Amino acid sequence: MSDPVMPRPRKVPLSDPERQREIFGATLAVLAEVGYERFNMDLIAKRVRASKATLYQYWPVKAALILDALKVNEVPHADPDTGSLVQDIRLLLRSWVRAQTPYTRGILLGLMEGGRRDEEMARMYAERIAQQQEPLLHTILARAVQRGEVPEGVDVGLLADLPAAIFMLRLMTTNDEVDDALVDRLVDGLIIPLLRAG
Repeated sequence: MSDPVMPRPRKVPLSDPERQREIFGATLAVLAEVGYERFNMDLIAKRVRASKATLYQYWPVKAALILDALKVNEVPHADPDTGSLVQDIRLLLRSWVRAQTPYTRGILLGLMEGGRRDEEMARMYAERIAQQQEPLLHTILARAVQRGEVPEGVDVGLLADLPAAIFMLRLMTTNDEVDDALVDRLVDGLIIPLLRAG
């Protein structure tokens, strides 16, 4: 008895939103798995059963595909305007924790590699960052300054960078857990004492 003939995959145009989501999901997975340098359109084409030539029509360089995939897969964070700086920071950081995926560390490493090795990637990423709205943590701190919750002498810009820097350090160097327990350590053991000391 001969083996059954497998049906040919249905051809869906890349303009189809569902098809694009499939491609973007595969893009981030491959970036996390192989890094930026080894990332190429062949790997994506095989994974999603698409024509490499068609992929290049939509994304002439791999940096464009990667950045589009990041944009589409961004998790929107609600502005936790509770009237309390400490509570707002805690809620925002917990939403950062929830937004992590199994690919988060690999994606970050891939982006760092791409920004260092590929001038086009570095340029396109810088343009994308410049077009984004002010980070929510800056907005939260600006409101707290107006309410008088931030003592004089506290560098608000550095304070806004601090949580992301700690999260990145954990993910990139030690691969330790970035979870609610870390959020509480950061808020209760660092931010609150800093504000009280001021």
